[in-house]
Amino acid sequence: MRDPLAADPQALLSGTDVDPARVHAQWQFYQSLDPKFVVKRLTAALSPPKTVQLSIIQGRIVAVGEAPAGWINRARAAAEQLSADGVVLDVSQLRELNLAELNHLRQAIQTTDIFFSSGKVVPGPEQTPVLDRLADQIKEFAQSARNSGVTARFMLTGHSDTTGRETANASISAARAETVRALLNKRGVAPELLLVRGAGTFEPAVPENSLTGSSTNRRVSITVNLD
Repeated sequence: MRDPLAADPQALLSGTDVDPARVHAQWQFYQSLDPKFVVKRLTAALSPPKTVQLSIIQGRIVAVGEAPAGWINRARAAAEQLSADGVVLDVSQLRELNLAELNHLRQAIQTTDIFFSSGKVVPGPEQTPVLDRLADQIKEFAQSARNSGVTARFMLTGHSDTTGRETANASISAARAETVRALLNKRGVAPELLLVRGAGTFEPAVPENSLTGSSTNRRVSITVNLD
C-alpha cells in the first residue's frame, strides 16, 4: 500500500517521453517518520473521536480534546511506541470525557434483566414491556454517546440455572442472548450495537440454593461499553 501522501509513480511519468513499459519498479516496505505520515497512520490506527484533534506543532504531534479513558490509554501507549523512533506524540492535553449525564441511563440499562422460564430461549409475554423500555433506553444512550463523539456497544450475556447438563446450559444461555438481540433489532436497535455471549451457569446473579436462585439466574444481562 502506497503512503497516502506519496506521489503515484505512474503519474510521475505522465508528460514525459519515457515509455512506462520500459520502467522497472520495485516496491519496498517503508514507514516514514515525517509527522504528516505519522498523523495519518495514527488516525487510521486509533480512530480518534470527534472530540479529539491531532495537530502538528513545531514538528511535534499534539493531541487535544476529550476522550474516553480507554482511548486515552491507547493514545498513551502509541506515544510510548513512537518515542522509541524519535517521534513525539504529546497526549498531555487530553482530558477524560465527562459522560456524567449518561451515567443514570447507563445504570438503568445495566440493571435491566430479561428473564426466561426453565429450558426456554424465548422470554414470556410479561417481558415485552421490559424489552420495549430497554430498546428505547439503548437507542437514547447510543445517540447521546454519538453526540459526544464516542461509540456505545452493548454486550448481551445469556445465563442459565444449574438444572441439566452444563453443555446444554451453555447452549441455552447463548441462544437466550441471540433471542434478545433479535427482539431488540425488531424494536429499532441497530444490530451493530449489540454483541452477544453465553455465560452458562458461571456468572449467577444469586446463589442457586437461594429462594429465587434458579428463576433469577435464567436471564440475559446487559453491559454498556464505550469506545
